[in-house]
Formats: sequence, structure tokens, C-alpha cells
Amino acid sequence: MNAITRLTPHMQAYSEEFADNGNINWLPYLMYFHPFGFSSPVVNTDASGFRYTEARNRSYSVADLKGESRVRVLAGSSTVFGIGASTDGHTLSARMTENDPGGSPWVNFGGRSFNSTQEMILFSLHHSKLPKVDEIVLFSGFNDLGLARQPKRYRGEHGAFFMYPDFFNAMAQKKPSRFSRWFGTDTADAPEAPPSLDEQIDYAAGLMLRNLTNWKMFADGLGAKLVFMLQPLSNWVRQTGSPEEETLFSELERRGRFAETYGDILEAHAAQSYSNRLAEGAEALGVKFVNLAPLIARKAPPEQWIFVDRIHFTDDGHDFVSKIVLDAIST
Repeated sequence: MNAITRLTPHMQAYSEEFADNGNINWLPYLMYFHPFGFSSPVVNTDASGFRYTEARNRSYSVADLKGESRVRVLAGSSTVFGIGASTDGHTLSARMTENDPGGSPWVNFGGRSFNSTQEMILFSLHHSKLPKVDEIVLFSGFNDLGLARQPKRYRGEHGAFFMYPDFFNAMAQKKPSRFSRWFGTDTADAPEAPPSLDEQIDYAAGLMLRNLTNWKMFADGLGAKLVFMLQPLSNWVRQTGSPEEETLFSELERRGRFAETYGDILEAHAAQSYSNRLAEGAEALGVKFVNLAPLIARKAPPEQWIFVDRIHFTDDGHDFVSKIVLDAIST
């Protein structure tokens, strides 16, 4: 039995149905989204593909609010969706609802493998399903930076997206049209050196802040408070993880070469530079910004098992981080 199966057996539920080759839906505007109406002991989705939040002896989602008159929104990508949680009751939105029972519940607006543009589009398409929104926490930022290394032709104006090879290869195989020629039909990339670290940070920060401007307009229009949190990466929190984390990271590195794929953005100095750029831009927009990694680093003992992989949390990690998030947005 490998380390992943031994330490995190529930992760198989995500790899079978919610991975790139799983039961995802290809959709207009968004590119892809989670299975609709999916049910399992680990993860459940509503008729629109949003994950349920299970808290306060209730289970509800964006498209299934069961009469809630007010909500708070937690938006982002797979960390918000809850990859790593063993049940719907252990996601960030669920733990934030349980750990802050005095306010309206948090709904899960996470989209697995989304960049900031897709996160923003997802909210624009579905916010009409919500009642009064009291607060929005945008828990985002890493995917834009991680995708900034992709070839320029795939980044375009609005950022590269995960699974882009499938899209461009499919376009190339279709009968040529003005639409497919606009995207290009040559799927063989000419050799292209990755952008410099400064260029990656500039590009990702610019894209993230452009979308944050749209989130600000959404929040203002809804009369909701907006907080932008830079999601933490394990490397940004601490160089050496707990014994369980180091075992999992080693196995995952052997399988997927995470460090090679993402390069020097994993270093602490890159995280600080990126955070500084985002903080400056958020301040100019009048949006509260929180860099979560150093807050976790200050409170987490070295032996605490927080991450199931470099970006997603354990059940205990979700609960631990939810309390830090609630504290940060309340101050």
C-alpha cells in the first residue's frame, strides 16, 4: 500500500470523479465544472455542480439553500472546493460555518482547477441563485501564478487554464473555421523558455488584480463586504512539513514532479514578492488583503499535519485554517 492510500484513503474519491480524466462537465464560458448531482460518502454536489456545505446539522449549497435568507460566500478554486476533506463537513466553508455560528452560513463557491478568471465568471453566472450576501471571501491567487509559466500563446489576455492542451487539441482536430483559426491549429509548441520569475509575478498579479476589480464591483452591487486572501502553499508556510506531509510530498513528487513543474515560485522570496504586489493593488482598490501563509506559520506547531498535498488541507487543516481565516477577516 502506497503512502497516499495509507494516509489519505478518501483522496481516491477525488481522483476517480473530479480529476482531469474524471466525470467532469465541459461547459460554455467556464470550460469545465464538477459532476452535477454527484453523491458519495466523501463529496456531494448539487444540480449545478457546487459542493454541499454540511454544518449546523444542515446541508446546503449554492443551488440548494433550503430557505436560507442570508449567506456568506467563500470563493476560489480547488482548496475552497475542498479537495482533501474526507466529507462535506470538513471543507473550509463547513468549518467556517461551524466555528462562527453567530453569522450567516458560508456557501462553497469553489471550482476545482479554476484560475481567477474562471472563479469570477462562475460567480457572475450563479450569484442570482443567492439570497442576501453579507460577505465574500475570495480565497485565491496561487493558480494564476502557477499557470504564468505556460507558453504565451496559451496564456493570452486572460490567463492560461488547466487542461488547456485538451481544448487546443480538440480545436485543431475540428474542420477549420475562422473560430478555430483564431485559436490556432498548430498544437506543437516551438521551444519557449519560461518567463523570468519577475515576469511570472507581474503577469499573475496583473491578472489577479484585474479580476479583483470585478469582484469589487460584484460586492459593491450586492452590498457585501469583500476580503481577498492569498491562498497558502505548503512551501510558503514552512520549508519542512510534518512527518505525514513529508511522506506524502515525497510520493507525490515521485509521481508528478510538482517542484519541477512550478519552479522557483515555490520559494519564500517569490511568495513575498507576489504578496506585496497583490497587497498594493488590493489597497488601491479599497479591498482588504490577507496573506494567509505567514499567519498559519506563526500558529502551526512543526508536527501538525495540515496539508494532504502542497496546496490542499487535511480535515484538521481545514478546521485549523478556518479559525485563522475567521480571525483575520474580523480584525
